[in-house]
Amino acid sequence: MLAKELISCTVLSGYNIQKDIENARFHSAFFTYEESMINDGLIHLLANGDISFAYSCSYTFSFIPCYHFFYIYEGTLTVTSGNSKSSYSKNTAALFEAGSEITYATNGKCRFYDAFILGAPLRLYHEFLPESIYYKKDSAGASVLWSHLSLISRLQGELSATDIFRISKWFNDILTELCVFIENSSKKMDCVPSYLLSVKNQMDTNYAEPMSLDDLEATYRISRYRICREFSFHFGESPMRYLNSRRIDAAKRLLLTTDLSVHEVGSQVGIENTNHFINLFKKDTGTTPLSFKQAAPVSISDLHYN
Repeated sequence: MLAKELISCTVLSGYNIQKDIENARFHSAFFTYEESMINDGLIHLLANGDISFAYSCSYTFSFIPCYHFFYIYEGTLTVTSGNSKSSYSKNTAALFEAGSEITYATNGKCRFYDAFILGAPLRLYHEFLPESIYYKKDSAGASVLWSHLSLISRLQGELSATDIFRISKWFNDILTELCVFIENSSKKMDCVPSYLLSVKNQMDTNYAEPMSLDDLEATYRISRYRICREFSFHFGESPMRYLNSRRIDAAKRLLLTTDLSVHEVGSQVGIENTNHFINLFKKDTGTTPLSFKQAAPVSISDLHYN
């Protein structure tokens, strides 16, 4: 049976379904499903594709229980199934276990890869891997993830026996690579200087307060160049980029859950210059704060923040 015959989609956002379909581009492929796939020792691909949303929206897919492998290229995606709910941001990979219904919600422009996969090995990978993995090309080393996803995305039509074995190998390669990355990252985190953990915690909890490299240099009595170099090495991005990401995440919540003006939102997250706030927000989300707020359906704030 083709997996396409088992899937249905319901729009939850404030848009009518035709408008949502026009505003979302789906480049997808569906393959055969058989019950024997669950326990035959392979990882099977039921459906996959690159999905791109232009605006805030939410959908529920009904399908057989399976796993989803995501990679987020742009924006933020919130995924809910039963009691499980996770949010994934740009440059994150994830293996998500879904029941018969799974809901996707975006709070702005979003593009991601999604594979519906099935197979006994996935349970072990799911138990080992964290909820999401921040995984950028420039920090992943000699990665197979993007090349393998490209190969998988090209598959169309009926799969040969060789294709089935290749798909299983490719997903095993990807997931094993992520497991090794997580293990190595854990070892690296054990070696993170204590002052860097303090810097990161300060940004996580006090992001709305004025904070510059000069301030960090004075507080920790460590050169700003060393702070930037070591922070980037251990956390994958510069300290100021990390701080701005925390501020923009907080701004999204305020835009969706309050009636504050754009200037007031920027001030509350620590960015007093409104033009600078708008530029940072647009760089992160692809849209301005006002457009982001206006495009969000009423239900989005409930989906994300209640």
